Amino acid sequence: MVFLPRIVLSLVLLMVSFGIVSALVATKAKSDMNEPTTGAIFVRTIESIHRPSNRIWSGYGTARTMGSAEVVAEVDGRVIERPADIEAGNRVNAGDLIVRLDDSDYINALDAARQAVKSLDAQIGGLTIETEQMGNQVRYAGEEIAAAKRDLDRMDEAIAAGVGSAGERDVKLASMLRSQRAQSVLQQQLDLIPSRRARLEAELSSQRANERIANENVARSTIRAPFAGELQSINTRVGDWVGLGTRVARVVDLSRLEIPLRVAASASSWIRVGDEVRLWVRDVDGEPDQLGQITRIAPEADSASRSMTVFVEVEQDPNDADRLLPGQFVHGRVVTHDPYERVILPRRAVQSDKVFVAHINGEGSRVIEIKSVKVAYSFELRMPEIDPIETQWVALEIGYEPVEGSLIVVSLLDQIMAGMNVRAGDDPEPDPEPEPIQLMHDEPGEEQAGDSP
Repeated sequence: MVFLPRIVLSLVLLMVSFGIVSALVATKAKSDMNEPTTGAIFVRTIESIHRPSNRIWSGYGTARTMGSAEVVAEVDGRVIERPADIEAGNRVNAGDLIVRLDDSDYINALDAARQAVKSLDAQIGGLTIETEQMGNQVRYAGEEIAAAKRDLDRMDEAIAAGVGSAGERDVKLASMLRSQRAQSVLQQQLDLIPSRRARLEAELSSQRANERIANENVARSTIRAPFAGELQSINTRVGDWVGLGTRVARVVDLSRLEIPLRVAASASSWIRVGDEVRLWVRDVDGEPDQLGQITRIAPEADSASRSMTVFVEVEQDPNDADRLLPGQFVHGRVVTHDPYERVILPRRAVQSDKVFVAHINGEGSRVIEIKSVKVAYSFELRMPEIDPIETQWVALEIGYEPVEGSLIVVSLLDQIMAGMNVRAGDDPEPDPEPEPIQLMHDEPGEEQAGDSP
């Protein structure tokens, strides 16, 4: 019974507290707020327009020079001169001296060959005089024979007349026979002159060949750059003995390079001789390091790698610090012209062969629709006239693209869905919502702040 008053007191206090709380809640100031509304989200779009485009084919290759030479010694000899600037890495012009060999032996051989040529020329000239003199002697011998024959005929007439003797006739006959024999010997010598001339002329040709060889050996003793280029290596110094065929230096022409570029075999129906090729040595970003042109196309494709080889020629300034070097690995992109105008979109805007189209409905609002498309090909290129940021693009098949002029959504693709309200870049800004007005309800019996009592 002791605790009963305490329980009653506690219940009374609870009821009083509850009444106070209820009164405070009932007299709380209230405000009238407008209900929140859901607005359209802003998205970036690209208009579906047929544009001319170029298809890009990527490939890789290693640059090689179109002009290089292993400069070798064409004669034996000891190096007696090498200019101070003939060092690897330096540039040489066509005809510049690389090394000079001792040519004294070849000069002596040249002098000997020249003397032999002069001697043979003199002998051949003497044959001309000998031929003329020998011809005269043969003619004179013929005249003697004719005179002896006439004398013999007169002797025969005298013997027939009974005034001549047989002994005298034999003497005249023997004289005529001696003249004939002398003429025969002279004629034989005259007939042999052409063969002697031919032999001397053959010897002369041989000596003249020796003269030319000796003269070339003298010239070959001076080894010069075959064309303008860079010295890749120099292998000899003054005092070294150089044998025939020994490599002296290597010269490389950097003004014209060739790159066998391997691209997809499917490019065979697109790529043509004369197509432009953009080349990068480092990262494929920004402007290309070099521009080239396809000059040849390999007739066969590689079935294992499903690739084909095109040969790209590059002309460059060999003094340029950013020049392309033989042996460098390069990334190339062949630019081929598409004969058809196509709708070009960022690659990421096409998902599972579908795109989001910001379509205007009957109420004038722009809502998302999903359209099916078909990709013809993809490529990587900067196209600031469409979008200054995008570099990965797709070209859509003709007849499988959105309606001309449609707005294709290219942003927030993971946050939108069909039927969602959106606002595109050129859409007008929505009217701003009015600021909510709060209406305060005063407690009964309280006076407004600032009012007079």
